[in-house]
Amino acid sequence: MKKNWAPYADLLIRNARIYTVDLTVEEIQAGKYDFTVYQNGFVAEKDGKTIGVGEGAGQSFEGTGTKVIDAQGNTVIPGLVDSHMHAMFAGTELLGINFEGIGSLAQFQQMLHTRAEQTPKGEWIKGSGWNEMVWDETKMPTRYDLDEAAPDHPVYCFRLCHHVYVANSKALELAGITKDTPDPEGGRIGRDENGELDGLLYENSAMGLIDTVVPPLTEEQLVQAIESIGRVLNACGITTCIDANMGFDHMRAYLRAKKQGRLTYRENMMFYLDKAMGDMPYHLKRMQEMIAVTGFGDDMLKLNGIKVTLDGIPATGTAAMRQPYDHIPDTSGELIYTKEQMLDMGRLAGKLNWQIGIHCCGDRSADVAMDTFEAAYEAAGNHDARHYIIHMAVTQPDQVERLKKLNVPITVQPTINLQMGEQALIGERLASRYMLIKTPLLAGVIVGGSTDFPVVTCNPFEGMYGAISRESACGCKHLPEEALTAAQALILWTKNSAYFSHDDDKAGSIEVGHLADYVIIDTPLLDAEPEEIRKTRVLKTIVGGTVVYEA
Repeated sequence: MKKNWAPYADLLIRNARIYTVDLTVEEIQAGKYDFTVYQNGFVAEKDGKTIGVGEGAGQSFEGTGTKVIDAQGNTVIPGLVDSHMHAMFAGTELLGINFEGIGSLAQFQQMLHTRAEQTPKGEWIKGSGWNEMVWDETKMPTRYDLDEAAPDHPVYCFRLCHHVYVANSKALELAGITKDTPDPEGGRIGRDENGELDGLLYENSAMGLIDTVVPPLTEEQLVQAIESIGRVLNACGITTCIDANMGFDHMRAYLRAKKQGRLTYRENMMFYLDKAMGDMPYHLKRMQEMIAVTGFGDDMLKLNGIKVTLDGIPATGTAAMRQPYDHIPDTSGELIYTKEQMLDMGRLAGKLNWQIGIHCCGDRSADVAMDTFEAAYEAAGNHDARHYIIHMAVTQPDQVERLKKLNVPITVQPTINLQMGEQALIGERLASRYMLIKTPLLAGVIVGGSTDFPVVTCNPFEGMYGAISRESACGCKHLPEEALTAAQALILWTKNSAYFSHDDDKAGSIEVGHLADYVIIDTPLLDAEPEEIRKTRVLKTIVGGTVVYEA
């Protein structure tokens, strides 16, 4: 007999262990991490929303047109949210050479030589993912190494961290970079002991000298990149991401991908204030000219805010610190924009209702970021803009208190420590404050989980493992007292990360009325050992009730 109290579902998942993460952000801030778990439950979806969840088989939601998925006792979790990555950028990298995982300079050169043989002379070659720290030589490549492998092509390759390029002589020549070219503000052009170019370019303002002469991708190529990276993200259980470093061409490509049904994850775009394109006055003018601001769009594609890179990274001494580095004592890093420029930007963002996400790896840059947020809130009178810090790699005790007082969220990337082991390079003093997660979480700071993909893998379960185990690439357990529980780690990649895009009232949990984004996995996360969590397999990923990935 037809029910009159609830509709039939379009999709019904049953025979499942369901982790709902049915908490509010305020409850999490207050220290509540226990959420409802159904050991033999169901979840029902209609028109892209959850209409039922609980114990049992959910028979009352099953109609003749209902698609039924038997989870076979596996675990259903909310769709995973990555609160800081570069999805578009990662998609375009799929068009180049991926050096991730290789173990020597010789392998690097061989892969480059092979691509050069397949590429018409004179065409650009792009690569990414090299990391000399895992090579036999532990020495950065130079332009001479690239010249030897590909003498007839302009070549540039990202380091894994994406804060360093290495370019060959042809690329440097086309960009007009000579040994007499001054370092751009906020960046550095690498030189050897004789003052000659070594081919290394540090930070965006220097790397941008190459970017300006590389032929741009077509809109269709960008849409293809969106499709390709969508398959990668969905296979990892990611249903939503906040995508940093967006330009107008990227935004147009996303609009086209959505219109053509080629977008399979919820995309939150962060418009990038790129130092390589101009100084702060230029960006303030662009902000004023834009019609759309934070929140423009819908649940599938929207403009999230603006992203600013304020400093570099600790390993290279480019993150702005309060004190000089122990491993590079002649520098304390530098700010890419001055404090005064940041305050101007913050005040304008506040007036225009822009959300701000600021890349800060140093404690000094974090101080300036929080000053910027205070200026923005004062200008706006709106204290729910949710301005946030990206990375917060080094955190001092007084900063934890200030983050909580200002209600500033931070998005962290434990996979970076797991795969790169940066803390081993920066000395004991800074390492003791590096990649704090549990301390701010327990203090009531909203901590989101993210990967910075493609800097490291986008696999959220790798990140959860890193947060739980505190394992580092250097072979140690870095600050084990900062280890999270499995429940806390899952919260980072669900409810807490949904907060950054103002979606915590409809995403990041499995609740009636919320978006029907689910992931079926083979691991009971709350009862599993850390290594089991790391090896978790995604069986199905569902976005708005539609299966977008199936193993």
